[in-house]
Amino acid sequence: MAEKTLDFSGRTQLYYQLYDILYSDIQNGTYKPGELLPTENEMIAQYGVSRITVRKAMDMLMNEGLIGKRRGYGAYVEQKKMEQTLNKVVHFSNDMERRGYSSSVKMLANEKVSANKTIAQDLNIPEGSPLIHVNRLRYANNEPMCIESAYLIYDWCPNVLNFDFAKISLRNYLADNYQIVWKKAVQKIFAVKASARFASYLNIKDGDPMIYIERISYTQDGKPGEYLQSYYRGDCFYLTAELEA
Repeated sequence: MAEKTLDFSGRTQLYYQLYDILYSDIQNGTYKPGELLPTENEMIAQYGVSRITVRKAMDMLMNEGLIGKRRGYGAYVEQKKMEQTLNKVVHFSNDMERRGYSSSVKMLANEKVSANKTIAQDLNIPEGSPLIHVNRLRYANNEPMCIESAYLIYDWCPNVLNFDFAKISLRNYLADNYQIVWKKAVQKIFAVKASARFASYLNIKDGDPMIYIERISYTQDGKPGEYLQSYYRGDCFYLTAELEA
């Protein structure tokens, strides 16, 4: 493949030409997510441009979310972000498979706990009522993407405690064995920073941005039955919503 060069005739700004070359190389996979880009000095030598030109091109890529920088590490290609719609309930495994990613799950916990005040109010049950907490780490193409904590009313589905939901679908198990089907949900969305514990699970740094979704799921007869907390990597997801005027 011929090496890409810049046109010094003055018809297009050099920094924009360099941006175009790097943008194309990121989009076509020459530089893959997580891979380091050439250093400023390497680009200066390769393209015969000034440091200011290189930095302007890099700033454009960073402003578009295509690259990131870490002190002592250099500029690297960001993970391609995946859309998370706000218009309907989307199940992670189905969504990843629809996008062509392989989906997998690691169980972090399946335990009986007591409802705190917040969860009790949201599920319309007495504080201290027994719940089942199913905590899962979700992967796409073997890369950790999301931590989900589902709190279910124990009396509705006690046998949930006996299964590994890395191997079977929790949603399908509830439908098949307890006729529990979530028909609607109400959710809140926050921007949060990753704790050290979450960062270790998700292969990100302590303090990195995350998207936190808090969701209450309702049955066909309108009863709240699931309190769900989802923590998505901020470098891999963005939110969209279709609005009508």
